[in-house]
Order: sequence, then structure tokens, then C-alpha cells
Amino acid sequence: MTALDNPNSDLFDPNASPQEDAGPEPVVYMVDDQQAELDLLQRWCSQEGLKTETFNQAEDLLKLLHADSHGCVVADLRMPRLSGLELQAEMSRRELTIPVILVTGHGDAENCRAAFQQGVFDFIEKGFRHEEILHAINSAIRKHRRDRFRYQVRKEALDLLRKISPRETEVMLLLAGGSPLKGIAQELSISVQTASKHRGSIFTKLGIDNEVDLYKMLLAAEVNLDAGPAALVPPAS
Repeated sequence: MTALDNPNSDLFDPNASPQEDAGPEPVVYMVDDQQAELDLLQRWCSQEGLKTETFNQAEDLLKLLHADSHGCVVADLRMPRLSGLELQAEMSRRELTIPVILVTGHGDAENCRAAFQQGVFDFIEKGFRHEEILHAINSAIRKHRRDRFRYQVRKEALDLLRKISPRETEVMLLLAGGSPLKGIAQELSISVQTASKHRGSIFTKLGIDNEVDLYKMLLAAEVNLDAGPAALVPPAS
């Protein structure tokens, strides 16, 4: 069963916590050059039932992380060799989307601003209560689960939509825009019968029954209807 097959999933609710993600168990990846800090945070996470992996330097974490890593990263801002901000920047360069929470004992407005501008999920000063850091960790994991699910839905929808021929794509986008078959025929200089045949072929290829389902699929694929057929062209590798 794919994500698109679940009729009860709400793909666009930012507060939803979809259960459709059957991916790996989330992991809290913790990086700090101070072992005592790691031990304390690991104990809190374990009490919460969270799986953890700890590292004393960011370089070791980077060797492990990959595109399918699921969970979140909690990293100290100031570490020898590679700082928390530099770790997050390198993760972004590698297109690793797992959220990053930075913790620091030297918080200041400049570091905080730089962190959020760079895409860090949260920025917390040391001395935090365990409830505060665990709330941030759980929020980051939920966000990553939603992002992974949305990515999977979009990929599945685009894979289906790219089975549509160029002419069918023109018909499909007009249908999604609310044009009746007669209007589509006039727009594309084809007969109403031909427009109807294209409509039937589109619905068969996509496994849908009506224009409402078609619009939902285009929405799931994040297709810009104003971009025309070019919206369905795969990006260059």
C-alpha cells in the first residue's frame, strides 16, 4: 500500500502526524565533545523511549548519516574542528533533511539568528530543563516524519503523472483548471470525442475516477498549474 492509496491521510495538514510512514525507527543523533553532556541527554531520551546514538565529534556523525536517516540531530554549537553550525551547513550541502537542534552554553542573538537563517530547527541554551529539550526533540521528529511522508506522496504522484503523454498532459491541466470537454476541444483544436478519449485514458493511467481526484493528485504532486506541461518534466540529474 502506497501513501497515495490511503484515503484517510491528510497530506496538507501541518499539524497532522501521519501513521503511514513505515520507515525506520527514529533516532536522536547527539553530538557533543563533552561526554557528561551526552550521557545526561542520552539518559533523558532513553527514559522517553527514544533510540539514541552519540558522537564526540561531528565528523563521525557525518560518516553515518544518509538520505534515509530518520529522527533528528542534537549538536553542541561550539565543538573542536567542526562546530554545530558548520555541521548543519554540511548536512544542507549534502541534502540531508533531518532536523538539527543546536544547544549551547554561549547563546547570543547573533548565533541564534545565524542558526535560524541557516535552517536549524531549534536553538536552545544549556541549562535547559529536560522537558524543554525533549519537547524540541519530539517536535523535530514529528516534523521529519511529516516531511518524509509528504516527499513520498509527491514522488508517487509525480511517477504516475509522468506516464501521461504530452497531449494528455495538456488535456489534464485544462481539466484540472475546470475547463469542460467542449472548451478543451476548442482550446486544443480537437474534437469533443477526442478530448473525451484523452480524459478516459488519463483517468485509467492515474487510477482515478473524476476531476476532483485529479486535482487532489496534482496538489499532492505540488504541480504548478500555471507552469503548464513543463511542471511535470523531471529535473535534470
